[in-house]
Amino acid sequence: MQCLGGRFLQFAIIDRDSTVSGQGLRVACFANQFGDQHGHGLARYSRELLSALRAIGGPDIIPVAGWSGLQPKQLAARQKETGLQLTGLGRRGTSLLWTFLDRPSLESRLAAPVDVVHAVSLGYPIATRKPFVVTIHDLGPLIYPEFFRNTRPWVMKRSLEQAVRKADAIVCVSQYTADTLRDYVGPEIEGRLRVVLEGVSEHFFSRADPTLLCRFSLPTDVPFILSAGAASPRKNLQGLLRAMTLLVDELPHHLVLVGGAGWDNTALHHELAAPALQGRVHLTGYVSDEELCALYQAASVYVHPSLFEGFGLPVLEAMACRVPVVSSNRTSLPEVVGQAGCLTDASDPETLASDILRICRSDDLRAAMIEKGQLRARAFCWSDCARTMTDIYRDVAG
Repeated sequence: MQCLGGRFLQFAIIDRDSTVSGQGLRVACFANQFGDQHGHGLARYSRELLSALRAIGGPDIIPVAGWSGLQPKQLAARQKETGLQLTGLGRRGTSLLWTFLDRPSLESRLAAPVDVVHAVSLGYPIATRKPFVVTIHDLGPLIYPEFFRNTRPWVMKRSLEQAVRKADAIVCVSQYTADTLRDYVGPEIEGRLRVVLEGVSEHFFSRADPTLLCRFSLPTDVPFILSAGAASPRKNLQGLLRAMTLLVDELPHHLVLVGGAGWDNTALHHELAAPALQGRVHLTGYVSDEELCALYQAASVYVHPSLFEGFGLPVLEAMACRVPVVSSNRTSLPEVVGQAGCLTDASDPETLASDILRICRSDDLRAAMIEKGQLRARAFCWSDCARTMTDIYRDVAG
């Protein structure tokens, strides 16, 4: 089997039976999410990559964070469980010292030497004198600032400049992100670009505990449409709500929105106040992975109306959970969804509503989409991602 990766496919061809050749390497993987409460997005990527790298018996991986928001007992448990090390410089110290002074080096703050430093996301510059790998998930704050807030784009720009200047390998999680990066910084990075796609956790393919749904007090025996993502302009939840107002007389379905409060929710709250939606929309807030699986598996259809994604992992998680997917046709989503879901113009509520209605009304169409979705989700494997990253670590270490 091979991972999917467009024009950079040659960097992502995997032989699952091959011997991992990263033994002996010590790699410091830096992500502040290692030291925080587990969540979705970058937190999921960080912990899934760490777990997969260790599972394949490759390099010795040392998770590193600049600080931790955990209580002391929680932090001690996390360090015992994962081997997490902190820089000891604190939240502001880590950022300011690395951004403006490029010191002290990350490796000098660790208990033992390392061979490679991997910045798991493009947050702020990382001081290191070791072979350096950077993962870029998207350039959203730089190219679509209206979709983001509190991201300090100038810091991200400095981090990107550092990556372009000194990273030995620049990993992008989608072909879309790689193409966007090349267009933004120019062709000088061409030889260092690698596309390494994300994976789907195996537990999404397993049967969830349906009793977990009880905590959300959803109406019994009423089908629902599901969408996941923190409320923010780029997630386009207001567009989904407008589509739902067009469907209230056509479908019995309710709408369940999963995710944190996000920001700039004025338009969202305005749409939620529509008389037609009263009693038909349910906000769960943040949910655990186990609860998310149960919600996916109980939904009639999963809708991802986002206007910008660097990858879009929830659409694959939904496919793994055997639910048909309606997805926006923007940015990275077409390459992730492929032919297994319904790609739609989510910026047009009438088009979005029409596609949702078509799927909800056809059991045959839903069954066909579920089958295709399962196959699609199986093509995205964290073990494949880990093996490719191991090859990259080995290559940059020389």
